[in-house]
Amino acid sequence: MEVILLESFDRLGQIGDIVNVKNGFARNFLIPQKKALRANKENKEKFLKIKNDLLEKNKKTIEESKLILKKIENNDILFIRNASDNGQLYGSVSPKDIANYFNEKKIGIKPSNINLHTSIKKIGIYDLNVKLHADVGCNLKINVATSEENAKKQKLESETIEKSPNESVKMNDNDKADQDNESVATKTKDKIPDETGNNKKTSKDSNTNTEKTNEEIKAEKIKNP
Repeated sequence: MEVILLESFDRLGQIGDIVNVKNGFARNFLIPQKKALRANKENKEKFLKIKNDLLEKNKKTIEESKLILKKIENNDILFIRNASDNGQLYGSVSPKDIANYFNEKKIGIKPSNINLHTSIKKIGIYDLNVKLHADVGCNLKINVATSEENAKKQKLESETIEKSPNESVKMNDNDKADQDNESVATKTKDKIPDETGNNKKTSKDSNTNTEKTNEEIKAEKIKNP
C-alpha cells in the first residue's frame, strides 16, 4: 500500500515521502496512529494544506530530542539485580524497565525509543540504542550487576578488554617501525664504500709501479755501463 508519511521514520522516509509499505503495517499502525495517510488524490491535497504545520512540529520535536540526548549521552545505566551463582537473572531487563529508570530521573523516554541489541537475562554490560527521533539518537551501555561493587569490577574488566586490542595494534606498529629503521640502516651500510679496501688497492698499485721503475733503471745501467 502507498502512504504519505506524516512523520519521519528511520529507514522508511521523511515527512511527505510517498512510500510503499505492507498493508498490515499501514492499516494496523501507520494510519490509526496518524503517522501516515493513504496516498490517494484527496489525501495528497490534504497533505499540502497541513505540510507546513507538520514540518514545524517535526522541527520542535528534533530540538526537544536533542535536549534530552544531552542529559543521557555518555552516561552508563546501572541496574542492581538478584542473580544465581552462574549470573542468570531472576527475570530480565526490558526496554520498559529502562524507560522507567529514565522516568525516575524525570527524563521522558518511551520503551519504543529503546532498542536492545540482545535480551538481557544475565549479569554483564550490554549495548543499547536510544532513538528519540529518526535523526536523533545515541548508543549507551547498561551495567547489570548484583551490587555496586561488582558493577565497578565489570566496568573495569570491560574497559581493559576494549583497550587491549588497541594496545596490541600500537605495539605491532612500533615493532614494524623498528624493523623498518633496521632495514634502512642495513641498506645505508651496504651503500657506504669500503674506503679501506680502496686504499689497499691504491697502495698495491703504487708499490707495483715503484717495482717496475726500479727494474727499468737496472736495465738501463746494463745497457749503459
